Amino acid sequence: MNEIEHCPWHEMQWAILTRDLARLPHALLLGGQPGLGKFAFATRLARSLLCDSSGPEARACGSCKSCLLVRAGTHPDLRLVEPAEEGKPITVDQVRALVDFATTRPHTAQRKVVIMRSAQAMNLNAANSLLKLLEEPPLGDVFVLVSDRPTRLPATVRSRCQLVDFNPPPRDAGTAWLAERGVAVGKTDTLLALAGGAPLQALVLWEAGFLDQRAELFDDMEAIRRHTADPVSRAARWQGLGPELCLEWLQRLVSDLIKVAMLGDGAPGLVNADLASRLQALVEGLNLKQLYGFADAVSQARELLKSPLDGLLLLEDILIRWRRVTQ
Repeated sequence: MNEIEHCPWHEMQWAILTRDLARLPHALLLGGQPGLGKFAFATRLARSLLCDSSGPEARACGSCKSCLLVRAGTHPDLRLVEPAEEGKPITVDQVRALVDFATTRPHTAQRKVVIMRSAQAMNLNAANSLLKLLEEPPLGDVFVLVSDRPTRLPATVRSRCQLVDFNPPPRDAGTAWLAERGVAVGKTDTLLALAGGAPLQALVLWEAGFLDQRAELFDDMEAIRRHTADPVSRAARWQGLGPELCLEWLQRLVSDLIKVAMLGDGAPGLVNADLASRLQALVEGLNLKQLYGFADAVSQARELLKSPLDGLLLLEDILIRWRRVTQ
């Protein structure tokens, strides 16, 4: 279900949860920012719970029938629930289908396991339907909810789950993990900063060539400030790279600009620290109050991406706003 099965920064959570699998809570909520391997953790836990002969530290053997079925995505006692498409909700029909699954006897294992990916995407009816299952869980079943934004789940659902927090690992651990996967050593710090400290997200950025894309995005910001580029045409290019990715980077860039405006190019904690001199030139002469307003607009645009509004129009609006800030 996931190529990355083990993340070294998960060991504390793993040790706590697997101390006694027989007493594992019936519902877990794995929460934390994207790119920390929460789904990989959920998959690893499901393997251990379903394995015919798990070993020391609750490690799945990897070779029994159950482990092979989980790896193939065909285990009859494991159910994955997730949005049908990116940006779509988890529907009440998807959750209702769990009732029949959860309330029948296991086929081959001693228990059934449900993994819900992007649990915050449940609509209200789906959440209410899940709540009924969590309030009266079938004996032995384990529900593992995975969420990048657990606070978006109804409080009634959260209260019936044991929250397991995931935080970014220490920088040295993150850079070492990236280097082991072929990321250029000189780029690991920058990628981790761009990913908010999340190693898996940093790896995605590296494999997508985002550092080169970032250079183009920064060039666009400079060109729009000089009035040598049209915001609308640049927005079309950003749309091709992905509105969420571009707006997430832009949000971090504006935060950097505010820090540099207040503290100079030696400001600590810059995400784009390798571009400090260009940040200083980009922010020169800009109004700090307007920068804060622009930061709010970018944040709102990221939220609106989850609505039916067109991503291209949001990008056009943001880059036109940037031109106004620079005037």
